[in-house]
Amino acid sequence: MFRRLSVLVLSAVLACATGRPPPPPTGSDDAAARQVLGRFARAVRMGRWEEADALLSARWRATHGPGRLALDARGAGPAAGEAAARVVGALDAGVALERAPGAARLSVGAGRAAVVVLEPQGWRVDALE
Repeated sequence: MFRRLSVLVLSAVLACATGRPPPPPTGSDDAAARQVLGRFARAVRMGRWEEADALLSARWRATHGPGRLALDARGAGPAAGEAAARVVGALDAGVALERAPGAARLSVGAGRAAVVVLEPQGWRVDALE
């Protein structure tokens, strides 16, 4: 646990020094999935498109980049920020992840969910409804 915390702190310090976001967390546990969802939602809310893009699944990174992600979010209007806020709210409320092989789903209410998929590098965001 201490080693994991040390790595996260070091990543944050390096990100501040280099101006780049820290690398996405690795691991296949629920804590790592929740961390990816939280970082993605907060990055979207703050307009940190490079950080949000790095947390997307491979299928989305293949067709999107930070600029396209920003354009899509602007096109969605307030709905993009509201979806991100629902994710943060559900995570803060301790809503449990629903696990499936290679994926996890976070219910954010009204039939909507955030979905992460497990890739070789760890969890990545695949849907934010």
